[in-house]
Amino acid sequence: MSTKLPCNLLLGIQNVALKVSEEEESCVRKAANLVNRLVKYYEKETNSSDPSKIMALVALDLAMCGLKFETETRSLSNNVHAENEQLLALVDEFQL
Repeated sequence: MSTKLPCNLLLGIQNVALKVSEEEESCVRKAANLVNRLVKYYEKETNSSDPSKIMALVALDLAMCGLKFETETRSLSNNVHAENEQLLALVDEFQL
């Protein structure tokens, strides 16, 4: 069983106390850092400090990144699969 470590984070203006596995801790802290950088970016870009508005923009930004990544990954996977099929067809042509 994996030991859970305390992970206290500041997300925007909200303190969050989590228990995470040792393997996840670095990723969780990097994600929190990304959120905080986006908070600062949107505060500056919108000239607003309304936490609800800023966190909504951060959530939208991160959701869009996830969806774009999923779409690109699927496209790359399809391209690799198609190229593998072409290579297999060439191998079949040249088999003795």
